[in-house]
Amino acid sequence: MTTNGDGSRPEGPDDVKRPQPPGEAPPRLLTRRRFLGAGAAVAAGWAGGWGGWGGRWLGAAAPPIAGTIVGASAALGHRLRGGAGAFPPPGETRDVGTVIVGGGIAGLAAGWKLAKCGVRDLELLELEPETGGNARWGEAGATAYPWGAHYVPLPTAHSTAVRELFAELGVIREYREGAPVYDERYLCHAPEARLFQHGRWNSGIFPKSGMTPEEAAEVERFRRATAAWRAWRDARGRPAFALPMEYGSDDAEVTALDRISIGDWLERAGYRSARLRWYVEYCCRDDYGCTLDTTSAWAALHYFCGRGLEDPEVLTWPEGNGWLARRMAARLAGRITTGAVVFRVAPTEAGGGATVDYLDARRGATVRLRARHVIYALPRFTARHVVAGGAADDSGIGDFTYAPWAVANLHVDRAPAGAAWDNVIHGSDSLGYIVATHQALTAAPGPSVLTWYRPFTGADPAAERRGMLERRWEDWRDAALGDLRRPHRDIDARVRRLDVMLWGHAMIRPVPGFVWGAARRAAAATACGEEAGASAGGGGCGPILFAHSDLSGLSLFEEAQYRGVRAAEAVLRRDGVPFVSSLAPRG
Repeated sequence: MTTNGDGSRPEGPDDVKRPQPPGEAPPRLLTRRRFLGAGAAVAAGWAGGWGGWGGRWLGAAAPPIAGTIVGASAALGHRLRGGAGAFPPPGETRDVGTVIVGGGIAGLAAGWKLAKCGVRDLELLELEPETGGNARWGEAGATAYPWGAHYVPLPTAHSTAVRELFAELGVIREYREGAPVYDERYLCHAPEARLFQHGRWNSGIFPKSGMTPEEAAEVERFRRATAAWRAWRDARGRPAFALPMEYGSDDAEVTALDRISIGDWLERAGYRSARLRWYVEYCCRDDYGCTLDTTSAWAALHYFCGRGLEDPEVLTWPEGNGWLARRMAARLAGRITTGAVVFRVAPTEAGGGATVDYLDARRGATVRLRARHVIYALPRFTARHVVAGGAADDSGIGDFTYAPWAVANLHVDRAPAGAAWDNVIHGSDSLGYIVATHQALTAAPGPSVLTWYRPFTGADPAAERRGMLERRWEDWRDAALGDLRRPHRDIDARVRRLDVMLWGHAMIRPVPGFVWGAARRAAAATACGEEAGASAGGGGCGPILFAHSDLSGLSLFEEAQYRGVRAAEAVLRRDGVPFVSSLAPRG
């Protein structure tokens, strides 16, 4: 399917429709950001009435459900609190040109860029058994499935590194008249989203059922307001919001939005509609793990405006963004060490390099790597426990706060009839679930995996984390099943296995004052040393460079990749390796 260069779909008779079974009307594309549109319920196709799958298990005794808490490795990570003294001394020393600490999207992106440019003398260290960070994935007999991030909207013109990666992987098939043409298999198939409210499913996520003319007028006013921000440009021609965020404006009119919450912004602008406020908060919980009161107005408006469209399409895969992580990791085959607890990174006393000490969790032995460069691609808050020698200024580290999440994967005998990709339950503390087999082109129903997301949005994330870790698997099982019984009364009978992943620091929280505050800006400005003079060899932060999406204040694929590629290019400059930048020039 061809899209316009800005990611929107072409209109008119030449618009290519997605394949559908013979005899069925072509489905209308319903995307997660469209909140006005067709309001017809899709519940008519729901075989089991208001909440059932239909079929043999309805009303029968449910089979036992197996499962466990599969991660993340909190106990290993928390050993860092004891400092280097809590680990044995190095028993082995090796020399490596570049060490990447952290195998999330930022670390993988750094390795991807270095490997593309012919760099082979590198090693990536990852604490967990697999790389991917919050884009990790799992596999079952039926399908792969995500443990975290599960989609990427069509990349904007500023997201040149994302487009480069997508072209390499065949997600972008070609360019026609400057516009990317995407492989139809990876564009989210219809129906994309639905909302369970008042005992029935309705298309889309915005709660349209029962909306009054006054509420519709308020929603339209909100749409006009966000459209105006998308059209806004500063004196240098920069948009108010962009991806990566560094390409947006730092004009005072824009940055002032970061000093207030989106709840305050809505109140000041006279938005009183409960359904509009619910929808905006749902978006904040989904992207940021925050509420109306704890999301800055800048970050919330970035959600609606940062991609330049009201309604960008999304790309997705059964394993979510793990599909991308897996393929970036493939470029580093043989140069990834998992189960590596990095507990000390320090510049060498003589200068010109750094040492990296890590515990090989499998062997219980400590290894020291001597490197010319280190790309520290872990969340910023960990640096105060790991990075020595003043290489990481932690004076503002308390401003970096992270939202905890729980994710459950429910292995079912088949996906619900009529299910969308994204299935949201109105009034729930969860975000609902996605269906791993949604992209499959097979007509016959079969086993599937439902991925259920639960952000913890309390004002005290540390307390939320402690509460998460105290809960047993049985508690998580009951929480997930109890939530899903509302739309699916026979969910217990359909589930064969239910596993849980606990993400204590799943994503950076863009609370009011953080994105454009001093702590984040200072950390981002010195992360790779460009501001100190990249042309002179790469900067003023010594041999240790920093790369993580929290340096942008937004836990998004585009931001993580940008930070990783930017650090990799700083390494290439320092080593005099010729390369073509993957990043768009900044105005």
